[in-house]
Order: sequence, then C-alpha cells, then structure tokens
Amino acid sequence: MKIFEAKTAAVRGAMAACIGLAALTWHHVGRSETTGSTPIAEANDTAPGNEEAEGIIFERQQIMLQLDRDAKTLGGIVAGTIPAAKLAETTRSIAQGARESVTAFEPAVPGGRSKPEVWSNHAEFLSDMSAFARHAEDMAKAGESGNVSQVTNLMIDALPCKQCHDKYRMPKPS
Repeated sequence: MKIFEAKTAAVRGAMAACIGLAALTWHHVGRSETTGSTPIAEANDTAPGNEEAEGIIFERQQIMLQLDRDAKTLGGIVAGTIPAAKLAETTRSIAQGARESVTAFEPAVPGGRSKPEVWSNHAEFLSDMSAFARHAEDMAKAGESGNVSQVTNLMIDALPCKQCHDKYRMPKPS
C-alpha cells in the first residue's frame, strides 16, 4: 500500500507541478498577441508528450486497481466475512475513486487497456463514468448509516464494473 501511495503521490505531485508551471506561465505571459488565447488554452489543444501520457495512464490504472480492492472489500462486508464497521470507510473510498476516475479519463489519452470506443465515444463514456460517480456517492451516503442492506440495494448501479469493462476495456493479455 505504501508503494501505491508513494507512486500515486509522485504522479499527483508531478501533475500539480505541471499545472503550477502552466498557471505561472499564463500569469507572466498573458494572452498571445497573435491568437489572443492563453498559453494554457494553447497547451490544452496539443496532445500530451509521451512521458505525460504515461503518467496519466498510470494514474488511471492506480485508481482502477484501488477501486477493485475496495469493491472486493465491500463484497466481503456484504457477505459477512469482513466486519460491517468498515462499511462507511469502504463506500467513501469507492465514491472517491469513482470521482477520481472521471477526472482521470477527461484528457483524451489513449492507452492502457482502454478500447478505442472510450475515445471515439468520449462524451458517452464520460457520461457513463459520471453516472457511476453519482451512484457511488449515493452508496457512500448509505454506507455512512452503517446499513449493509441499503448499500447492497445500491451496489448494482454504484459498481457497474462488468458492464463498463465489457464495453470499454480490452481483456487482459493471456
């Protein structure tokens, strides 16, 4: 877990540094005299470099791996093999991962095991991901009450993993 947290923190730190540098550039340079747009807007019109793209893909993968671990924990709670005391923490973590996954897929950066449909139907995909985040948030609110039955009733909408993966993710190589 500490390695995951360290790598995630490093990726987030690098991304924050890039954003900070872009904002600093914008603050000092202002608008382009030829195009009238800001340097940040011009930078967003270009594809990220290979290293930046790899960082974005890596972060998406880490978010999804954590969601998988949290979903397995929630399955154990529902099955009664993991104490229900972990319900609120687990559902909050799922909701956070769902929100982070929407943000992580906003930049159109193909790669990982994402099918081409993620990018050719990007608006539809992001709509599906946003619905996932909303339903996961509803489940987290139910999880705060400690009511396992209520959370169980919300799980299908809050964890559409299989449907999404069937539609948008390539299978693992054998």
